[in-house]
Amino acid sequence: MQQLSGLNREQRRLSNKKIKQISLKGSPREKLSLETLSTLERKIQSYGNTLSGDHKKALLEVSDLYAKIVFNEVAGRYVVALDCGLGKTLSVVALVASIHKLGYDSRSAMICQSRVSELCLMADALIEAGVPAHKIGLIHSYKYDPLARVVDGEVLNPDGSVKLGYAAKPSNAKDDSSQFQFLLVSHNKIRGKREIVKHTQFKGKPRTITIWDESFISTEATSVGLRDLKTAIQEFENSHLGCTDQSLAFVGWLKKSYDLLATEEQSQKDGTLARVITLPHLSDEETSAYERLAEYRNRDKRTEWRQHLRDLLGMALDPVRVSIAGGEAVLQFSDTISKQLTNLVVLDASYRIRELVRIDPTLHEPTFFVHRHNLKSYEDVTLHRLNYYGSRVAAETPEKSRKVAKEIALVIKDIPIDEGICLFTFKWHTGKQEHAEVIKAVLISEGIDPSTQITLADGSTKPRFIWKTWGQETGSNNASYCTHLFMVGVLRQQENHFLAQLVGQSQDLLRDMNQSTLSQAMVSELAHLVYQAGLRSRARIVSHGKALASHLYLVLDEPRIEGYLANIMRNLKIVEWLPQDALLKKKDVMGEVTKKILRGFEELNNEDIFDISIREFKELFDLNDVPNQTFRCARDEALHTHIGWHLPEGSRSFKRVFQAVA
Repeated sequence: MQQLSGLNREQRRLSNKKIKQISLKGSPREKLSLETLSTLERKIQSYGNTLSGDHKKALLEVSDLYAKIVFNEVAGRYVVALDCGLGKTLSVVALVASIHKLGYDSRSAMICQSRVSELCLMADALIEAGVPAHKIGLIHSYKYDPLARVVDGEVLNPDGSVKLGYAAKPSNAKDDSSQFQFLLVSHNKIRGKREIVKHTQFKGKPRTITIWDESFISTEATSVGLRDLKTAIQEFENSHLGCTDQSLAFVGWLKKSYDLLATEEQSQKDGTLARVITLPHLSDEETSAYERLAEYRNRDKRTEWRQHLRDLLGMALDPVRVSIAGGEAVLQFSDTISKQLTNLVVLDASYRIRELVRIDPTLHEPTFFVHRHNLKSYEDVTLHRLNYYGSRVAAETPEKSRKVAKEIALVIKDIPIDEGICLFTFKWHTGKQEHAEVIKAVLISEGIDPSTQITLADGSTKPRFIWKTWGQETGSNNASYCTHLFMVGVLRQQENHFLAQLVGQSQDLLRDMNQSTLSQAMVSELAHLVYQAGLRSRARIVSHGKALASHLYLVLDEPRIEGYLANIMRNLKIVEWLPQDALLKKKDVMGEVTKKILRGFEELNNEDIFDISIREFKELFDLNDVPNQTFRCARDEALHTHIGWHLPEGSRSFKRVFQAVA
């Protein structure tokens, strides 16, 4: 199909004539591609977006990909990595509406999203687009109250808070999902072979296409730190001295397992490559009995220790590996989404920077896509980064949390009263004051009313403040009128668990994961969260190829994230958020260590040295007192900056780079 951008009047006339011919006499695949594109363009423009020529070309490619899969011209697992706000989710509505409109009743689709509220919104959007309700199946396990108040797909309590465990629409496809031509299901509901078989059939045949909205994590990973495991075994043995033979047998199995793992750990530290390990065999009866022994219901440190024992028991059936990257740990993963699930399209704007998804060997961007990257310019968007503690632990520290809240209040005071503000905070269930409530209290003390309403240009009234927690960085776009968005810290994963996930996604239990690889992947995960959260704001909306003017404020002590964001957000302006409280700026320890490492490389360049171990390097340049994690991050930053030295995969020595002389 000829593309319309950049054509003169005569060429456009001929193209329009060809489009009309296709709509009347084209193949079913061509008709579906054209109808999907036309529906999608109208839908995007109805939300205030103005499409550029490149944007239209990209939407044509997406529509054509869907049509080719639906009519069996291509097969596999594909990724569509268009920027947030360019119409990926709306393309799903357009595709389904077009399949129905053209009468392709033997073609079916399964749509997978992460949140039940998103599925309910999708069901409403499909009905609004003309798809009959009886063709739409919805699967969830939430309760349904027809009298409840619903806003943006969320069921609300009388006080306006989200009513947990309730859905805006009833589940109608639990018993027989195969009768529905279009099935809406959450990511979690199709994990496992049994669920795949149950939901991927339409009237006895495999569904024509599956669309996975956002992150495609196809494996479930488990990790246990070896130091934590040793402590957990000692605690269990001490608390069961003189107990039953069964307890003694369990302790014996735990110690044998730990000795195997510790021996493997030392072997790797001595330079041996990682190998697959099988833990001592357990019968089903032994496993069940030991799981009961490892139960602990009180809320104290023992709860965590006993969980480590149960995790190890869960690993007994399949091979494991030990990794010395991160904190030394035993890792295992299993597939949660069958490899038989093909004809799959993953819609993931973060794909190009998110190592956790990119490492999956089953995913590919379509080779016939031309306009894939950086279609959207963020030249009118500014990221302000405050170099201060941005973890949940810091947010739970009252002194740090209130300091940050005060700084946010000072910024908000300078924001015009008629501009919307969205804030991302942490959530926790420890009996402490909620993070958002801490910030609200400081805002009120500074004379700012968090309950203020504003009137938008279209005359509608909206809350000036929208509050979100991490986990809501995808899905609802109810804050897309907000010109300002604050991320008060970013949710981080525990290092060993993330390492296990990374190995699992690679589909290779023995995949080499050194500390540098792990560190960079974890930064890319932070960048993914910041990108997705930031695009809940007005920056989501695109006009003539540009995101609407917005300000994003980030509290995070990780400078490397800026490179990832600049890579995915073309022309983004990044500035330092200078706090008015001089004590709020974290000392730039990382920068000083990086500079010290760079000075070390420069000194080595003046010597006849071409290889130096990390241990010798640290001793030579007085870096032994630097914490390991700080040194690793600074080392990675220095190696990225200095082209004269590198650290080969798996090596414990820096190597000089030899360059050919012209």
